[in-house]
Amino acid sequence: MSDRRGQWKREKRQHVQSDDGWTVVSGGRPKDGAEAQQLQSARPTRTVGGLTEEKLLDELNTMERKWEKTSCAKNLARMLSLRDWMVTEAVCIGIGSFSIDWDHRYRSMWQLVLFRAVVKTVQQEGVPLALYAQEPAFTPIDISFLSRLKITATSSGIESRITSRSFIYAPFVDWYILLPLFLKEKDPELYIGNEILGSYGTYANTKEKKDVLEECNGLGKKFAKGRERRRVPDFEEHGNALEGLMIYWKEEEDEDD
Repeated sequence: MSDRRGQWKREKRQHVQSDDGWTVVSGGRPKDGAEAQQLQSARPTRTVGGLTEEKLLDELNTMERKWEKTSCAKNLARMLSLRDWMVTEAVCIGIGSFSIDWDHRYRSMWQLVLFRAVVKTVQQEGVPLALYAQEPAFTPIDISFLSRLKITATSSGIESRITSRSFIYAPFVDWYILLPLFLKEKDPELYIGNEILGSYGTYANTKEKKDVLEECNGLGKKFAKGRERRRVPDFEEHGNALEGLMIYWKEEEDEDD
């Protein structure tokens, strides 16, 4: 999900927990106990009453049937099917909770629909992909639900699963966490998420973001080099679930090279 708040400083580096639960590298002091507890309590944690894995699976099946009829699904499948993919694993980062009782639950479900649709499109026939997901807001219901879908939920370290043959799916993960944590020194086969920029100066509106601005500008330029990009087609079923997501893949090399 969007708006991943992290704590970053230039002084002595240490691992701290961000406002949304991400563990990031920081040089400053972590928030004191009272402030951290206040931030934690501000995030909704109550799950939808009576929700079970089976009900989530039923919801997903209904949404996927709707998805298949949309122009977004058809155009995206057509776009991705024009290439031969060498994807061996797919990692899903920051998608949010499917079971917490909040307004973003169905947004997260639609984003999961897209993830699964892309996996089916890029998967080589007869070769199952290794699927992983990391999200601080995952509940036990979310984790068991994902397990039913053959997706392994990790509490940390999903970046270690990323290789040059990965599909990275990071819907609306903020740039100052996405770039240094998940895209640094990575060269994935396919990426879908926020647009990758060469300059984030306009968006560096806090000290934490300014502290990593120079690094992120360099990482953004490096990542975008040698990649084609497309926009995820308009999706009519949910106003902002997929709006603004971009697709990046490596440019094909000339056969003569």
